Amino acid sequence: MFLRDTAYNILTRAACCAAMLRSAIMSDSADITSSSSSGTHLVSSDVSIGNGAVWTDTELGDGGELFVEDGGLAVNTLVDKGDLTVDTGGVASGVTVTGDWNENGYFEVDGGTITDLTVENQGWGIVNSGSINNVLVTDSGYIEIAALADNVTVSNGGGIEVDSTGVVRNLTVGPGGTFGIRPGEGGVIDSVTVASGGTINAADISSAGGVKIQNGGNIDFSGMAFQSDGSATLEGDPVLTLTEGSVSSSVSLNGDYSGEHFVLSDDGAGGTVATLEPDDGTPCFCRGTLIATERGETAVEDLAIGDRVRTASGALRPIRWIGHRSYSGPFVRRNKNVLPIVIRAGALGDGLPRRDLSVSPLHAMALEGVLIPAICLINGVSILQAESIDQVSYFHIELETHDVLLAEGAPSESFVDDDSRNMFHNAVEFNKLYPDAAPLPAVYCAPRIEEGPILEAIRTRLNAEAGIAPVSMSARSIEGYLDEVTRTVIRGWARTPQSENPLRLSIFDNGVAIGEVVADCPRPDVGADCGFCFVVPGGLTPHMRHVIEIAQADDPGTSRNVLGHTPWILDQQTISHRTIVRATVLASSTTMRGYIDNVSRDRVCGWIYDPSKPGESVAIQVAVNGTIVERSIANGRRPDVADVGAGPERCGFDLFFIPPLSPLTRQVIEVRNERTGALLGQPVVLEAANQFDSDLEEAVRRATGSVQDAKGYDQALSFLAAQMERLKQSHADHQSRRRQNDVQRERSRRGLALPENRAPRALVIDSRMPDACRDAGSCAILSHMTALRALGYDISFVAADEMGSASTQTMNNIEICAAPFYSSVEDLLRRQAHSFDLVYLHRQSIATRYLPLVRQYQSKARVIYALADLHHMRIARQAAIEERPELMAKARQVRDAEYAAARQADFVLTHSTVEAAILRRDVPGVEVHVVPWEVPVRKRTPSFDARQGVLFLGNFSHAPNVDAAFWLAEEIMPVVWRQRPDIQCVISGADMPERVSQLAAPGVEVIGPVFDCGVLFDKARLSIAPLRFGAGVKGKILDSLGAGVPCVMTPIAAEGTELPRDFTDATGETAEALAALIVNLHDDSTTHARLVRAGRRFIRERHDHARIIDALGRIAGDTRVKRQAG
Repeated sequence: MFLRDTAYNILTRAACCAAMLRSAIMSDSADITSSSSSGTHLVSSDVSIGNGAVWTDTELGDGGELFVEDGGLAVNTLVDKGDLTVDTGGVASGVTVTGDWNENGYFEVDGGTITDLTVENQGWGIVNSGSINNVLVTDSGYIEIAALADNVTVSNGGGIEVDSTGVVRNLTVGPGGTFGIRPGEGGVIDSVTVASGGTINAADISSAGGVKIQNGGNIDFSGMAFQSDGSATLEGDPVLTLTEGSVSSSVSLNGDYSGEHFVLSDDGAGGTVATLEPDDGTPCFCRGTLIATERGETAVEDLAIGDRVRTASGALRPIRWIGHRSYSGPFVRRNKNVLPIVIRAGALGDGLPRRDLSVSPLHAMALEGVLIPAICLINGVSILQAESIDQVSYFHIELETHDVLLAEGAPSESFVDDDSRNMFHNAVEFNKLYPDAAPLPAVYCAPRIEEGPILEAIRTRLNAEAGIAPVSMSARSIEGYLDEVTRTVIRGWARTPQSENPLRLSIFDNGVAIGEVVADCPRPDVGADCGFCFVVPGGLTPHMRHVIEIAQADDPGTSRNVLGHTPWILDQQTISHRTIVRATVLASSTTMRGYIDNVSRDRVCGWIYDPSKPGESVAIQVAVNGTIVERSIANGRRPDVADVGAGPERCGFDLFFIPPLSPLTRQVIEVRNERTGALLGQPVVLEAANQFDSDLEEAVRRATGSVQDAKGYDQALSFLAAQMERLKQSHADHQSRRRQNDVQRERSRRGLALPENRAPRALVIDSRMPDACRDAGSCAILSHMTALRALGYDISFVAADEMGSASTQTMNNIEICAAPFYSSVEDLLRRQAHSFDLVYLHRQSIATRYLPLVRQYQSKARVIYALADLHHMRIARQAAIEERPELMAKARQVRDAEYAAARQADFVLTHSTVEAAILRRDVPGVEVHVVPWEVPVRKRTPSFDARQGVLFLGNFSHAPNVDAAFWLAEEIMPVVWRQRPDIQCVISGADMPERVSQLAAPGVEVIGPVFDCGVLFDKARLSIAPLRFGAGVKGKILDSLGAGVPCVMTPIAAEGTELPRDFTDATGETAEALAALIVNLHDDSTTHARLVRAGRRFIRERHDHARIIDALGRIAGDTRVKRQAG
């Protein structure tokens, strides 16, 4: 973040003022004006401490300045409206600085030290000399660093800037955090960690002295325009290279990125952002795979959207989309989720596949009416997994619905989006092709089997038909390693523990021997002359895939003694772009018998291994309340168990209870080894759902009341805190339906249930609970939530500044997220991570605070930034009216924050056509929508003669309404009274300050807030909106027109509303013009009636419920229609 000129001038002036005050005022004691209930001293004068003096628990109020000099120590200081200066030899610890970017909330370090420093809420400061450490800069806090700063975290709008003499060590960039080195100066930033949700600009990496990206961290290549076919590759130390079309850019990173990859997306400002994500695999075909089409067999990489492929049923179906993704060998070594599976020709029976077929591990083959992932079919000989690759490209074909294609003649699944589309490089392409496509539950064309007796029977049949007797790793008589494979040279080492004689090895390419080599070269690293180097005669062609295996010569093909780290796959070469992913490293541990991972009323899962029979999968029984309800074989993949050496990979089980167990009954679940009857762990007890009753509450109350000593308090509090945390997370899982959705998805995949159409979820965030009687913003957000409900969304709402208690806050059909279940918005986003499809942020302050967190915790959600109005326009106009130049600086700051939020959101929503045009002009590329809110139209209203006077409604927490009230009472109405002293004025609204209440006088009635504004409208002949500054659409005007009351207004008040031409007769700019309009319309029943009709017609046409649904549906999508279509 680089300092703007205005802010820099403010900082410089403040620093000079602080220096002068320090030299001029050196009092020996503080003027303590009052004490808070917590004992904190509120200081409003100058304090200088040194020579061993210690000040604790201090808050600096208006005029409070604290100087910590040589030998002085300040502990726990809140710098709110005052200044803190730490000179040479002075120390301050536990400092919080919060301010307003003006004259408040400022600190300066001139040779001293501050530890445990938090700068937030527009607090700021300068480190001229000395040091700061353990620093958090957040919520628009800012620090200029010209000395040493260690262990610094910037997040949520916080930022630092480093001058020429500044040194920052161990910097962590969190969500929304920014940093920079002042251009042309030689500041140093050493060791940067970009945390999940944080972003670093690629241009800053070269000067940062070592950058590590954590999972979810971002690198913004702001100078590279995003393209859907761009790629990100990791190579070398590592070096990340982005390629967008013909343009490439590279940055050097620190750290190990095993099992991770970078995904590219639009940064919202014309550039490209690369986000680090974990690699969890997805089903795909390898390059060169021949797919049956209407034109014959075609390589998968040569297919295009619209081509018709032939399914196993013989039907021809058009391709809807083709996903593609690439990996490079050094970054996926030993990553079983990524390394391809090779199915040898004929391995599936009936001569299928006709050629060797290579697919990703999770790609399913259709066998005997079920779908089985390729990794579940591995036998080590006819179906095997690569141990190494040089590079591999994956492709997948999506049809309108899931189906079975013919790959190398073998039945193989098409793509189904089971929350896996974003794994592909070109996922953005799908969104551009099908912008209205709603997320639908994955519907599989056949049950997907990954464990159990059906899988075991198929595996046994395939192995028997092929005559395979695989040699287990433990039974191999040779040891060694394949170090390197290129298209010309194959290197490694091999030996037998039983003999010192050199081994003769056979080299196989795609199962065909291409030569022999003797392992007799020196290998001092392994302690013997057992190395080999084989030069491939003529080299390996780049136009096909090569599966390289090394075996002891003369071994029979079905029991080959294969060298470790083989097979090694060299993929078919291509010029296409690729993303490179690194693999995790295997670990080892002691052997375990098993564990029940999870038990619910829907499922039971875990793993079990019988060490006495290491080659067999364990048959299990699941008993509920003593009755056997399920039998299965524990042969599901558990690479985590194998990785730590606790058991073989195929030892898992995951069973569903059909139907689910009753929640009204106590359930005791047991898992047993069917052969021995041995119990796996302890029985798991699920108590009946109604067990937490008043008796149990009383028992807990008595138990906690009996605690008497410190140890007991610690134990009780630890236990209760753990249970509270567990209950909170369970409540969040229930609200988000995470567990129910996971169970339903898995049941659908296995063919145990039909897929359910999940209602999309929307989270709406505002600062306060909406109250239609308080302000127009509340009316707008209530209307939009109602429209989202009509569009098929389930709505959750959170009030950031009023977490309160959920039990006291209710809205129809809207879930309120509040205490005690959630302590903050971040707590909600984290507990319900990745469960919302849409997040609606109301007002700039909310967007600035939470948009980075939304991107971190709800990465799949579309984000709407809803402007109440362009706040910076309102402030700038106020500055002009009140002749306050300091407000103009604030307007520029707010403008930058509003535009930054707009760039980060997927959609910007405004109510004003004028503000929409401004946003499109000033923030190009941002998708802006004008969405009004619903305003009711009253059918029956009192007659003209039954009404009298003029009404001004407003929320007086807004400065424009306060100014308008004074202008109305002090300048406009006196002009009216010169002609018509009988016309009364009523001022009403929420959050009314005392100075507005004091406007009450003969002819002016001030009555504050009312529950039903309709009562006031029924009495008034006119309303007025005398705003001299402001922005956005004014709710007071819309409500008045809907109530059948014409409104006299200024051009500022009418701005962006697109009122009918009739209301030109009701618009005036000066006090005299407005007064004349009031008098004329108050007496002219004909014009009054015309404006009543025009106003009500305008509200019906522009602000009815159907129009709101239509406008919002263009952003959020009408999921009702889409779910029915799906």
